[in-house]
Amino acid sequence: MASRTDPELPQRRVSNGVRIRTVKCVPDFLQRAPTLHFYLARSLFPLVSLPILLATLFSDDIDIIVDNHTPHPSLVAFLGPLFSVPVVALVHEYHDRSAIQKYPLPVGVIQLLVQNFLRIRLYAAVIVPREETQEELRGYGTSIPIHVVPNGLDVDTYLEPPATVEAESFDFIVVSRLVHRKGIDQLLEAMALVAAEYPSVQLGIAGSGPEQDRLERQAAELGIWENVTFLGFVSEERKRALLHESSVFVLPSRQEGFGIAVLEAMATGTQVVANDLDIIRRLVPEEPNRLADASDPEAFATAMMDVLNEERDGEQLSTPENREEAERYSLDRVGEQATSVYDQVRVHT
Repeated sequence: MASRTDPELPQRRVSNGVRIRTVKCVPDFLQRAPTLHFYLARSLFPLVSLPILLATLFSDDIDIIVDNHTPHPSLVAFLGPLFSVPVVALVHEYHDRSAIQKYPLPVGVIQLLVQNFLRIRLYAAVIVPREETQEELRGYGTSIPIHVVPNGLDVDTYLEPPATVEAESFDFIVVSRLVHRKGIDQLLEAMALVAAEYPSVQLGIAGSGPEQDRLERQAAELGIWENVTFLGFVSEERKRALLHESSVFVLPSRQEGFGIAVLEAMATGTQVVANDLDIIRRLVPEEPNRLADASDPEAFATAMMDVLNEERDGEQLSTPENREEAERYSLDRVGEQATSVYDQVRVHT
């Protein structure tokens, strides 16, 4: 169950055998103000979803509930114990006061407030994607069991491009929600420097979000409108096709809880240029990829031009090292770890 941040999403759908219910939290006409629509839809979800959660708990036989904190938890942690159903919190990152800078002010404040749920023993356990987050939450005062289970992906589906979908070819491709913390504005600043040296260079931006209008204006103001294509929301199949057809994947995020988009690109064998974040450094092999400070347009542009020069010199950009690293996070491996955690929770509750 999730908030419907995109009015075009169906209310119910099935994906890979999983039933998905999206909850309409705000009226569609607010889409005229995309930033307001996006953040209201996510922030109101805990309240609007409450009657649906209650109905589901009454009608369905549920073994365990996973409450995904992206960005806010629901109120299911208060309901689960009433029905003798254990609730596990899935937490992607620990928030300190810097959340107020990384997120719009109301969202950052809410993140800090609801994080206290993890200290009052509402949940049977917590799952985090990396050891650093586990230690941060322990230091924060979370006394319930904290398990490390990395995010996973279906690596096999990324090995070859989908046969039924065609996609454009770009020198650089980014797949991202268009929100402040994803740093697309930083990428456009660097792209302007790259385009000054390579006037025909092309960047594809796949994804939608409340920042799209502002980013489109920024591209026009930087004089790179002809070098940048905003693709909007893309399907999973088209995303995989874009990753295969494009030369280099770029990730300019100011902050990442894990970096699944990087793994998806690596699974296709695509070279990566990414912001030099600690979590990304742990995922991405040093060679032949590039890490640089995305807040420094010159440094990030230099990294982008380095790989562009390699491509134009005829060097092979397919990277078996990237595919091998991505294999470590296959759904089979990660699924076994997650199942083990859920089994432990069921035994001890």
